[in-house]
Amino acid sequence: MGKISINKLLLGVIIILTLSKLLLAGDGFLAFPDEQRYMASGHVLESLSHFNITEAAANLNKTQGRPGETLIKTIPSALQFISAELFGLETYERQNSYLLFLFNFIIYCFVLKYIYKIAYTILADKTTALLSVIIYCCLVNSYIYLRHTLPYDSSLLILLFTLFNIIKTTQNNSFTYKKSFLLGLTAFFGYVVYPGYILLFGVLFLMFVINNSKIESAKKRLKHSIIYILGCIVCLAIFEGIARIGNTSYIQDSIILSKTITQGSFEEGYTFLFKYLYNVEQIGGILITLGLIAYTFITIYSIINKKQLTSLNYLFVITCILFLFYASLGYFFHKMVWYGRLLHQFFFLLPILAAYSITYLSKNPKYKIIVTYTLAVVFITSFLINFISYKTQYAYPRDTAWRLIEKDNSIEVKGYCEYKKPIRDMLDYIHEKHSPEKVNRTYIITNSCYYYPVDDINYYEEFIPEKGMKLIYSNLYFHDYIGYIYEGCDILERETYKKIDFKIKVYEENKSFK
Repeated sequence: MGKISINKLLLGVIIILTLSKLLLAGDGFLAFPDEQRYMASGHVLESLSHFNITEAAANLNKTQGRPGETLIKTIPSALQFISAELFGLETYERQNSYLLFLFNFIIYCFVLKYIYKIAYTILADKTTALLSVIIYCCLVNSYIYLRHTLPYDSSLLILLFTLFNIIKTTQNNSFTYKKSFLLGLTAFFGYVVYPGYILLFGVLFLMFVINNSKIESAKKRLKHSIIYILGCIVCLAIFEGIARIGNTSYIQDSIILSKTITQGSFEEGYTFLFKYLYNVEQIGGILITLGLIAYTFITIYSIINKKQLTSLNYLFVITCILFLFYASLGYFFHKMVWYGRLLHQFFFLLPILAAYSITYLSKNPKYKIIVTYTLAVVFITSFLINFISYKTQYAYPRDTAWRLIEKDNSIEVKGYCEYKKPIRDMLDYIHEKHSPEKVNRTYIITNSCYYYPVDDINYYEEFIPEKGMKLIYSNLYFHDYIGYIYEGCDILERETYKKIDFKIKVYEENKSFK
Protein backbone atom coordinates (compact mmCIF):
# COMPACT_ATOMS: atom_id res chain seq x y z
CA MET A 1 0.00 0.00 0.00
CA GLY A 2 1.40 3.39 -1.01
CA LYS A 3 2.18 6.17 1.43
CA ILE A 4 -0.65 8.32 0.08
CA SER A 5 -3.14 5.50 0.74
CA ILE A 6 -1.79 5.05 4.26
CA ASN A 7 -2.22 8.74 5.02
CA LYS A 8 -5.78 8.70 3.68
CA LEU A 9 -6.57 5.69 5.84
CA LEU A 10 -5.09 7.33 8.94
CA LEU A 11 -7.05 10.52 8.22
CA GLY A 12 -10.24 8.46 7.89
CA VAL A 13 -9.54 6.85 11.27
CA ILE A 14 -9.04 10.30 12.84
CA ILE A 15 -12.39 11.48 11.45
CA ILE A 16 -14.20 8.40 12.82
CA LEU A 17 -12.51 8.69 16.23
CA THR A 18 -13.36 12.39 16.39
CA LEU A 19 -17.01 11.96 15.40
CA SER A 20 -17.40 9.18 17.96
CA LYS A 21 -16.93 11.81 20.68
CA LEU A 22 -20.33 13.22 19.73
CA LEU A 23 -21.82 10.21 21.52
CA LEU A 24 -20.76 11.84 24.81
CA ALA A 25 -23.22 14.72 24.38
CA GLY A 26 -26.06 15.15 26.86
CA ASP A 27 -24.32 14.17 30.09
CA GLY A 28 -21.90 15.67 32.60
CA PHE A 29 -22.79 19.37 32.27
CA LEU A 30 -22.21 21.16 35.62
CA ALA A 31 -21.17 17.96 37.42
CA PHE A 32 -18.11 19.53 39.06
CA PRO A 33 -18.05 22.52 41.46
CA ASP A 34 -15.55 24.32 39.20
CA GLU A 35 -18.18 24.42 36.46
CA GLN A 36 -20.25 26.86 38.50
CA ARG A 37 -17.85 29.53 37.21
CA TYR A 38 -19.63 29.19 33.88
CA MET A 39 -22.53 31.17 35.34
CA ALA A 40 -20.30 34.26 35.32
CA SER A 41 -20.42 34.32 31.51
CA GLY A 42 -24.19 34.56 31.63
CA HIS A 43 -23.96 37.32 34.23
CA VAL A 44 -21.59 39.25 31.93
CA LEU A 45 -24.13 39.07 29.11
CA GLU A 46 -26.95 40.10 31.42
CA SER A 47 -24.97 43.09 32.68
CA LEU A 48 -24.10 44.17 29.14
CA SER A 49 -27.75 43.89 28.10
CA HIS A 50 -28.48 46.51 30.78
CA PHE A 51 -25.46 48.59 29.67
CA ASN A 52 -23.91 48.14 33.10
CA ILE A 53 -20.21 48.11 32.15
CA THR A 54 -18.94 48.15 35.74
CA GLU A 55 -20.99 45.11 36.70
CA ALA A 56 -20.01 43.31 33.47
CA ALA A 57 -16.31 43.92 34.22
CA ALA A 58 -16.80 42.66 37.78
CA ASN A 59 -18.56 39.50 36.55
CA LEU A 60 -15.79 38.88 34.04
CA ASN A 61 -13.40 38.54 36.97
CA LYS A 62 -15.57 36.36 39.21
CA THR A 63 -13.82 33.19 38.03
CA GLN A 64 -10.63 33.31 40.14
CA GLY A 65 -8.04 34.39 37.60
CA ARG A 66 -9.82 33.09 34.48
CA PRO A 67 -11.37 36.18 32.85
CA GLY A 68 -10.31 34.97 29.41
CA GLU A 69 -12.40 31.83 29.84
CA THR A 70 -15.38 33.86 31.04
CA LEU A 71 -15.07 35.99 27.91
CA ILE A 72 -14.85 32.97 25.58
CA LYS A 73 -17.75 31.17 27.24
CA THR A 74 -20.09 34.10 26.61
CA ILE A 75 -20.51 32.49 23.15
CA PRO A 76 -22.11 29.19 24.26
CA SER A 77 -23.79 30.97 27.16
CA ALA A 78 -25.55 33.34 24.76
CA LEU A 79 -26.59 30.40 22.58
CA GLN A 80 -28.01 28.60 25.62
CA PHE A 81 -30.02 31.66 26.64
CA ILE A 82 -31.46 31.92 23.13
CA SER A 83 -32.19 28.18 22.95
CA ALA A 84 -33.92 28.23 26.35
CA GLU A 85 -36.18 31.08 25.22
CA LEU A 86 -37.01 29.46 21.87
CA PHE A 87 -37.79 25.97 23.17
CA GLY A 88 -39.12 26.74 26.64
CA LEU A 89 -36.25 25.10 28.49
CA GLU A 90 -34.38 25.96 31.66
CA THR A 91 -31.06 27.57 30.76
CA TYR A 92 -28.90 24.99 32.50
CA GLU A 93 -30.97 21.84 32.14
CA ARG A 94 -29.69 18.69 30.45
CA GLN A 95 -31.55 19.16 27.16
CA ASN A 96 -30.07 22.65 26.81
CA SER A 97 -26.47 21.45 27.25
CA TYR A 98 -25.97 20.29 23.66
CA LEU A 99 -24.91 23.70 22.37
CA LEU A 100 -22.22 23.91 25.04
CA PHE A 101 -21.04 20.41 24.10
CA LEU A 102 -20.96 21.39 20.42
CA PHE A 103 -18.85 24.43 21.31
CA ASN A 104 -16.43 22.19 23.22
CA PHE A 105 -16.38 19.73 20.32
CA ILE A 106 -15.43 22.44 17.82
CA ILE A 107 -12.60 23.56 20.14
CA TYR A 108 -11.51 19.91 20.36
CA CYS A 109 -11.41 19.61 16.55
CA PHE A 110 -9.17 22.68 16.32
CA VAL A 111 -6.90 21.23 19.03
CA LEU A 112 -6.48 18.14 16.83
CA LYS A 113 -5.72 20.35 13.86
CA TYR A 114 -2.92 22.17 15.64
CA ILE A 115 -1.46 19.00 17.11
CA TYR A 116 -1.15 17.76 13.53
CA LYS A 117 0.30 21.05 12.30
CA ILE A 118 2.88 21.10 15.12
CA ALA A 119 3.80 17.45 14.56
CA TYR A 120 4.11 17.88 10.80
CA THR A 121 6.11 21.11 11.10
CA ILE A 122 8.54 19.46 13.53
CA LEU A 123 8.80 16.00 11.97
CA ALA A 124 8.22 16.78 8.28
CA ASP A 125 6.51 13.39 8.01
CA LYS A 126 2.78 13.31 7.36
CA THR A 127 2.29 9.67 8.37
CA THR A 128 3.91 10.10 11.79
CA ALA A 129 2.03 13.37 12.31
CA LEU A 130 -1.29 11.66 11.56
CA LEU A 131 -0.37 8.78 13.86
CA SER A 132 0.31 11.34 16.61
CA VAL A 133 -3.23 12.69 16.23
CA ILE A 134 -4.70 9.17 16.33
CA ILE A 135 -2.84 8.45 19.56
CA TYR A 136 -4.09 11.72 21.07
CA CYS A 137 -7.68 10.97 19.99
CA CYS A 138 -7.50 7.61 21.77
CA LEU A 139 -6.37 8.99 25.13
CA VAL A 140 -8.94 9.43 27.90
CA ASN A 141 -7.28 12.71 28.86
CA SER A 142 -8.03 14.11 25.41
CA TYR A 143 -11.82 13.78 25.63
CA ILE A 144 -12.72 13.57 29.32
CA TYR A 145 -13.38 17.34 29.54
CA LEU A 146 -15.71 17.50 26.51
CA ARG A 147 -18.83 17.03 28.64
CA HIS A 148 -17.99 19.85 31.02
CA THR A 149 -17.78 23.61 30.89
CA LEU A 150 -14.12 23.88 31.83
CA PRO A 151 -11.32 26.09 30.42
CA TYR A 152 -8.73 23.41 29.69
CA ASP A 153 -9.22 22.88 25.95
CA SER A 154 -9.91 26.55 25.23
CA SER A 155 -6.61 27.54 26.81
CA LEU A 156 -4.79 24.62 25.20
CA LEU A 157 -6.02 25.60 21.73
CA ILE A 158 -4.77 29.18 22.08
CA LEU A 159 -1.40 28.03 23.40
CA LEU A 160 -1.02 25.38 20.67
CA PHE A 161 -1.88 27.96 18.03
CA THR A 162 0.83 30.20 19.47
CA LEU A 163 3.33 27.34 19.76
CA PHE A 164 2.79 26.36 16.13
CA ASN A 165 3.49 29.92 15.00
CA ILE A 166 6.53 30.16 17.28
CA ILE A 167 7.99 26.95 15.83
CA LYS A 168 7.28 28.10 12.28
CA THR A 169 8.75 31.56 12.93
CA THR A 170 11.91 30.28 14.64
CA GLN A 171 12.52 27.52 12.10
CA ASN A 172 12.16 29.90 9.16
CA ASN A 173 13.80 32.81 11.00
CA SER A 174 10.88 34.95 9.81
CA PHE A 175 10.77 37.37 12.75
CA THR A 176 9.00 40.70 12.60
CA TYR A 177 8.27 43.01 15.52
CA LYS A 178 4.53 42.83 14.83
CA LYS A 179 4.59 39.03 14.81
CA SER A 180 6.65 38.85 18.01
CA PHE A 181 4.25 41.23 19.75
CA LEU A 182 1.18 39.27 18.67
CA LEU A 183 2.74 35.96 19.72
CA GLY A 184 3.32 37.35 23.20
CA LEU A 185 -0.21 38.74 23.28
CA THR A 186 -1.87 35.45 22.29
CA ALA A 187 0.37 33.40 24.60
CA PHE A 188 -0.65 35.47 27.59
CA PHE A 189 -4.30 35.35 26.54
CA GLY A 190 -4.04 31.55 26.63
CA TYR A 191 -2.70 31.88 30.16
CA VAL A 192 -5.52 34.26 31.12
CA VAL A 193 -8.02 31.64 29.94
CA TYR A 194 -6.54 29.04 32.32
CA PRO A 195 -3.56 29.99 34.53
CA GLY A 196 -2.99 26.33 35.39
CA TYR A 197 -1.10 26.09 32.11
CA ILE A 198 1.67 28.39 33.26
CA LEU A 199 4.24 25.70 32.44
CA LEU A 200 3.16 25.50 28.81
CA PHE A 201 3.12 29.29 28.77
CA GLY A 202 6.75 29.13 29.91
CA VAL A 203 7.56 26.49 27.28
CA LEU A 204 6.31 28.85 24.57
CA PHE A 205 8.53 31.70 25.69
CA LEU A 206 11.64 29.52 25.99
CA MET A 207 10.97 28.01 22.56
CA PHE A 208 10.71 31.53 21.17
CA VAL A 209 14.06 32.45 22.73
CA ILE A 210 16.04 29.24 22.15
CA ASN A 211 14.66 27.25 19.23
CA ASN A 212 16.96 27.34 16.19
CA SER A 213 18.94 30.19 17.76
CA LYS A 214 22.47 31.02 16.62
CA ILE A 215 25.19 33.07 18.30
CA GLU A 216 25.44 35.47 15.38
CA SER A 217 21.72 36.31 15.60
CA ALA A 218 21.53 36.50 19.41
CA LYS A 219 21.09 40.27 19.43
CA LYS A 220 18.19 40.08 16.99
CA ARG A 221 16.53 37.28 18.96
CA LEU A 222 16.93 39.27 22.18
CA LYS A 223 15.15 42.28 20.66
CA HIS A 224 12.25 40.15 19.48
CA SER A 225 12.08 38.43 22.88
CA ILE A 226 11.65 41.83 24.51
CA ILE A 227 8.84 42.64 22.07
CA TYR A 228 7.27 39.24 22.87
CA ILE A 229 7.34 40.10 26.58
CA LEU A 230 5.83 43.50 25.76
CA GLY A 231 2.93 41.69 24.08
CA CYS A 232 2.40 39.68 27.26
CA ILE A 233 2.46 42.84 29.38
CA VAL A 234 -0.08 44.61 27.14
CA CYS A 235 -2.47 41.63 27.44
CA LEU A 236 -1.98 41.66 31.21
CA ALA A 237 -2.63 45.42 31.30
CA ILE A 238 -5.85 45.02 29.30
CA PHE A 239 -7.32 42.45 31.67
CA GLU A 240 -6.09 44.28 34.76
CA GLY A 241 -7.68 47.45 33.39
CA ILE A 242 -11.00 45.68 32.82
CA ALA A 243 -10.81 44.26 36.34
CA ARG A 244 -10.20 47.72 37.78
CA ILE A 245 -13.34 48.98 36.03
CA GLY A 246 -15.22 46.32 38.00
CA ASN A 247 -13.40 47.29 41.23
CA THR A 248 -11.44 44.03 41.28
CA SER A 249 -7.88 43.04 40.38
CA TYR A 250 -6.84 40.29 38.01
CA ILE A 251 -3.30 40.28 39.41
CA GLN A 252 -4.49 39.92 42.99
CA ASP A 253 -6.89 37.11 42.05
CA SER A 254 -4.07 35.30 40.25
CA ILE A 255 -1.81 35.51 43.30
CA ILE A 256 -4.56 34.08 45.52
CA LEU A 257 -5.30 31.33 42.99
CA SER A 258 -1.64 30.26 42.80
CA LYS A 259 -1.80 29.22 46.46
CA THR A 260 -4.75 26.84 46.00
CA ILE A 261 -3.17 24.02 43.96
CA THR A 262 -2.82 21.71 46.95
CA GLN A 263 -5.67 19.17 46.69
CA GLY A 264 -3.56 16.09 46.06
CA SER A 265 -0.42 14.28 47.19
CA PHE A 266 2.86 16.20 47.29
CA GLU A 267 4.81 12.92 47.36
CA GLU A 268 3.55 12.16 43.81
CA GLY A 269 5.39 15.09 42.25
CA TYR A 270 7.63 12.87 40.14
CA THR A 271 5.38 9.81 39.79
CA PHE A 272 1.93 11.26 39.13
CA LEU A 273 2.35 11.37 35.34
CA PHE A 274 3.34 7.71 35.15
CA LYS A 275 0.58 6.66 37.57
CA TYR A 276 -1.90 8.54 35.42
CA LEU A 277 -0.64 6.94 32.23
CA TYR A 278 -0.74 3.46 33.73
CA ASN A 279 -4.04 3.65 35.63
CA VAL A 280 -6.11 5.96 33.42
CA GLU A 281 -4.71 5.39 29.92
CA GLN A 282 -3.79 1.74 30.57
CA ILE A 283 -2.39 0.02 27.43
CA GLY A 284 -1.98 3.31 25.59
CA GLY A 285 -0.33 4.87 28.63
CA ILE A 286 2.22 2.07 28.84
CA LEU A 287 3.15 2.53 25.17
CA ILE A 288 3.46 6.29 25.65
CA THR A 289 5.73 5.71 28.66
CA LEU A 290 7.93 3.44 26.54
CA GLY A 291 7.98 6.06 23.79
CA LEU A 292 8.91 8.73 26.32
CA ILE A 293 11.81 6.62 27.61
CA ALA A 294 12.95 5.88 24.07
CA TYR A 295 12.91 9.54 23.08
CA THR A 296 14.90 10.44 26.18
CA PHE A 297 17.69 8.14 24.98
CA ILE A 298 17.40 9.51 21.43
CA THR A 299 17.85 13.06 22.72
CA ILE A 300 20.75 12.13 25.01
CA TYR A 301 22.44 10.35 22.08
CA SER A 302 22.00 13.46 19.91
CA ILE A 303 23.49 15.72 22.58
CA ILE A 304 26.48 13.43 23.31
CA ASN A 305 27.27 13.11 19.61
CA LYS A 306 26.83 16.86 19.13
CA LYS A 307 24.19 16.42 16.47
CA GLN A 308 22.13 19.43 15.49
CA LEU A 309 19.12 19.57 17.79
CA THR A 310 15.69 19.69 16.21
CA SER A 311 12.65 21.67 17.32
CA LEU A 312 11.30 18.48 18.89
CA ASN A 313 14.53 18.07 20.90
CA TYR A 314 14.24 21.63 22.20
CA LEU A 315 10.53 21.23 22.95
CA PHE A 316 11.17 17.99 24.82
CA VAL A 317 14.12 19.27 26.87
CA ILE A 318 12.42 22.56 27.81
CA THR A 319 9.23 20.74 28.81
CA CYS A 320 11.19 18.22 30.92
CA ILE A 321 13.05 20.98 32.76
CA LEU A 322 9.88 22.89 33.62
CA PHE A 323 8.03 19.68 34.48
CA LEU A 324 10.77 18.62 36.92
CA PHE A 325 10.91 22.13 38.39
CA TYR A 326 7.17 22.03 39.10
CA ALA A 327 7.41 18.48 40.49
CA SER A 328 10.21 19.62 42.81
CA LEU A 329 8.09 22.49 44.13
CA GLY A 330 5.56 19.92 45.23
CA TYR A 331 7.80 17.11 46.41
CA PHE A 332 10.32 19.18 48.37
CA PHE A 333 8.49 22.41 49.21
CA HIS A 334 4.82 21.31 49.27
CA LYS A 335 3.76 24.19 47.02
CA MET A 336 2.07 22.48 44.06
CA VAL A 337 0.48 19.16 43.16
CA TRP A 338 -0.47 17.50 39.89
CA TYR A 339 -4.00 16.96 38.62
CA GLY A 340 -5.08 15.25 35.41
CA ARG A 341 -6.12 18.65 34.06
CA LEU A 342 -2.63 20.07 34.68
CA LEU A 343 -1.09 17.16 32.79
CA HIS A 344 -3.48 18.01 29.94
CA GLN A 345 -1.20 20.84 28.84
CA PHE A 346 1.51 18.28 27.98
CA PHE A 347 -0.64 15.54 26.46
CA PHE A 348 -0.34 16.99 22.96
CA LEU A 349 3.41 16.34 23.11
CA LEU A 350 3.36 12.78 24.45
CA PRO A 351 1.73 11.25 21.33
CA ILE A 352 4.23 13.05 19.08
CA LEU A 353 7.15 11.69 21.11
CA ALA A 354 5.65 8.19 21.18
CA ALA A 355 4.84 8.12 17.45
CA TYR A 356 8.27 9.43 16.49
CA SER A 357 10.24 7.19 18.88
CA ILE A 358 8.57 3.91 18.02
CA THR A 359 8.55 4.51 14.26
CA TYR A 360 12.14 5.85 14.51
CA LEU A 361 13.31 2.34 15.35
CA SER A 362 11.86 1.07 12.05
CA LYS A 363 14.22 2.33 9.39
CA ASN A 364 12.85 -0.02 6.73
CA PRO A 365 9.74 1.63 5.12
CA LYS A 366 7.82 -1.68 5.09
CA TYR A 367 8.49 -2.28 8.76
CA LYS A 368 7.55 1.30 9.52
CA ILE A 369 4.14 0.76 7.89
CA ILE A 370 3.60 -2.40 9.94
CA VAL A 371 4.61 -0.61 13.16
CA THR A 372 2.30 2.32 12.33
CA TYR A 373 -0.67 0.03 11.75
CA THR A 374 0.08 -2.01 14.86
CA LEU A 375 0.32 1.10 17.03
CA ALA A 376 -2.92 2.47 15.61
CA VAL A 377 -4.77 -0.81 16.24
CA VAL A 378 -3.49 -1.09 19.83
CA PHE A 379 -4.43 2.50 20.69
CA ILE A 380 -7.85 2.18 19.03
CA THR A 381 -8.51 -1.02 20.99
CA SER A 382 -7.56 0.75 24.22
CA PHE A 383 -9.80 3.66 23.23
CA LEU A 384 -12.81 1.43 22.61
CA ILE A 385 -12.46 -0.27 25.99
CA ASN A 386 -12.14 3.02 27.89
CA PHE A 387 -14.70 4.93 25.84
CA ILE A 388 -17.44 2.31 26.11
CA SER A 389 -16.88 2.07 29.86
CA TYR A 390 -16.99 5.86 30.26
CA LYS A 391 -20.10 6.17 28.11
CA THR A 392 -22.20 3.31 29.48
CA GLN A 393 -21.16 2.42 33.03
CA TYR A 394 -21.24 5.80 34.81
CA ALA A 395 -24.06 8.22 35.57
CA TYR A 396 -24.40 11.84 36.73
CA PRO A 397 -27.05 12.71 39.35
CA ARG A 398 -28.26 15.90 37.64
CA ASP A 399 -28.70 14.20 34.29
CA THR A 400 -30.40 11.21 35.90
CA ALA A 401 -32.90 13.57 37.55
CA TRP A 402 -33.48 15.60 34.37
CA ARG A 403 -34.22 12.43 32.40
CA LEU A 404 -36.90 11.47 34.89
CA ILE A 405 -38.46 14.93 34.61
CA GLU A 406 -38.31 14.82 30.80
CA LYS A 407 -40.45 11.66 30.88
CA ASP A 408 -42.93 12.97 33.46
CA ASN A 409 -43.07 16.63 34.48
CA SER A 410 -45.32 15.90 37.45
CA ILE A 411 -42.75 14.01 39.53
CA GLU A 412 -40.82 14.99 42.62
CA VAL A 413 -37.10 14.19 42.84
CA LYS A 414 -35.31 13.80 46.16
CA GLY A 415 -31.62 13.21 46.76
CA TYR A 416 -29.73 11.15 49.31
CA CYS A 417 -26.03 11.47 50.12
CA GLU A 418 -24.45 8.17 51.19
CA TYR A 419 -21.21 9.88 52.18
CA LYS A 420 -21.65 12.36 54.99
CA LYS A 421 -19.15 14.95 53.75
CA PRO A 422 -21.04 16.57 50.89
CA ILE A 423 -19.98 19.99 49.69
CA ARG A 424 -22.81 20.46 47.20
CA ASP A 425 -26.22 19.01 46.49
CA MET A 426 -26.20 18.52 42.72
CA LEU A 427 -29.99 18.67 42.52
CA ASP A 428 -30.29 22.23 43.91
CA TYR A 429 -30.88 23.82 40.49
CA ILE A 430 -33.54 21.22 39.69
CA HIS A 431 -35.33 21.83 42.99
CA GLU A 432 -35.21 25.56 42.29
CA LYS A 433 -36.58 25.33 38.75
CA HIS A 434 -38.86 22.29 38.95
CA SER A 435 -41.80 22.48 41.36
CA PRO A 436 -44.92 20.74 39.97
CA GLU A 437 -48.29 21.78 41.40
CA LYS A 438 -49.41 18.17 41.70
CA VAL A 439 -46.93 15.38 42.41
CA ASN A 440 -47.89 12.02 40.91
CA ARG A 441 -44.69 10.15 41.73
CA THR A 442 -41.67 10.64 43.96
CA TYR A 443 -38.20 9.36 43.14
CA ILE A 444 -35.13 9.15 45.34
CA ILE A 445 -31.67 9.38 43.76
CA THR A 446 -28.76 8.11 45.82
CA ASN A 447 -25.43 9.94 45.80
CA SER A 448 -26.94 13.12 44.47
CA CYS A 449 -24.11 15.14 46.06
CA TYR A 450 -20.55 16.06 45.21
CA TYR A 451 -18.23 14.84 47.97
CA TYR A 452 -14.93 16.22 49.19
CA PRO A 453 -12.77 14.94 50.69
CA VAL A 454 -13.56 11.23 50.42
CA ASP A 455 -10.88 10.07 52.84
CA ASP A 456 -12.65 8.09 55.56
CA ILE A 457 -14.83 5.06 54.87
CA ASN A 458 -16.55 5.56 58.24
CA TYR A 459 -18.50 8.49 56.77
CA TYR A 460 -20.22 6.14 54.35
CA GLU A 461 -23.84 5.21 55.11
CA GLU A 462 -25.50 3.09 52.47
CA PHE A 463 -29.06 4.01 51.58
CA ILE A 464 -31.50 1.35 52.76
CA PRO A 465 -34.76 1.52 50.79
CA GLU A 466 -37.99 1.52 52.74
CA LYS A 467 -40.60 -1.14 52.25
CA GLY A 468 -42.40 -0.70 48.95
CA MET A 469 -39.67 1.32 47.24
CA LYS A 470 -38.92 0.05 43.74
CA LEU A 471 -35.42 0.16 42.22
CA ILE A 472 -35.78 1.35 38.63
CA TYR A 473 -32.21 2.35 37.75
CA SER A 474 -28.66 1.68 38.91
CA ASN A 475 -25.27 2.73 37.59
CA LEU A 476 -21.87 3.76 38.89
CA TYR A 477 -21.41 7.22 40.43
CA PHE A 478 -19.57 9.40 37.92
CA HIS A 479 -16.68 10.32 40.22
CA ASP A 480 -15.80 6.64 40.55
CA TYR A 481 -14.47 6.83 36.99
CA ILE A 482 -10.69 6.48 37.08
CA GLY A 483 -10.15 9.60 34.96
CA TYR A 484 -12.10 11.73 37.46
CA ILE A 485 -10.43 10.20 40.52
CA TYR A 486 -7.12 11.66 39.32
CA GLU A 487 -8.59 15.19 39.38
CA GLY A 488 -7.61 16.50 42.81
CA CYS A 489 -7.85 13.31 44.88
CA ASP A 490 -4.83 12.27 46.88
CA ILE A 491 -3.66 8.68 47.34
CA LEU A 492 -5.92 8.02 50.34
CA GLU A 493 -8.98 9.42 48.59
CA ARG A 494 -8.42 7.28 45.51
CA GLU A 495 -8.17 4.19 47.69
CA THR A 496 -11.34 5.17 49.59
CA TYR A 497 -13.29 5.60 46.35
CA LYS A 498 -12.27 2.09 45.31
CA LYS A 499 -13.39 0.64 48.65
CA ILE A 500 -16.79 2.35 48.74
CA ASP A 501 -17.86 1.84 45.13
CA PHE A 502 -20.58 4.55 45.03
CA LYS A 503 -23.64 3.95 42.88
CA ILE A 504 -26.40 6.16 41.58
CA LYS A 505 -29.66 4.34 42.19
CA VAL A 506 -33.16 5.58 41.50
CA TYR A 507 -35.98 4.34 43.73
CA GLU A 508 -39.67 5.00 43.13
CA GLU A 509 -41.66 5.53 46.29
CA ASN A 510 -44.88 3.59 46.66
CA LYS A 511 -47.43 5.87 48.35
CA SER A 512 -49.61 2.97 49.43
CA PHE A 513 -46.96 1.94 51.97
CA LYS A 514 -46.81 5.35 53.63
